[in-house]
Amino acid sequence: MRIYSLTIKNRLTAIAVAVGVVGIGALIVFVGFALLAALTLAGAVLGTGVAAYRWLRGGRPGLPQARDAGLDPALEVRPRAQPIAPPTEGSDDADSSPPIA
Repeated sequence: MRIYSLTIKNRLTAIAVAVGVVGIGALIVFVGFALLAALTLAGAVLGTGVAAYRWLRGGRPGLPQARDAGLDPALEVRPRAQPIAPPTEGSDDADSSPPIA
C-alpha cells in the first residue's frame, strides 16, 4: 500500500497550505448551506404558487379527508388464549413459588 505525505520545510508555506485547506473546507460548507437555502426558497415559492392557484380557481378547501374504510370489529383476527398450566406438585425448583389455592 502506498502512503502519500506532504512535507513542507518552510514555515510560511506550511501555514499558507493549512489556511488554504481550511478555506476550501469552509467554501464547501458555505456552498452546501447555500444550496439548502435555495431548495428551501424554491419549496416556499412552489407552495405559495399552489396555494394561490387553489385560491384563484376555488379548489377544495382544507386537507384531504380519509375515506370510511368500513372496518368490522367482528372480522378482526385474534390469537386463541392458551390456558396456563398450574405448577406440578413434584417440581423441585428452588425458584418456583408455591401453588396458589
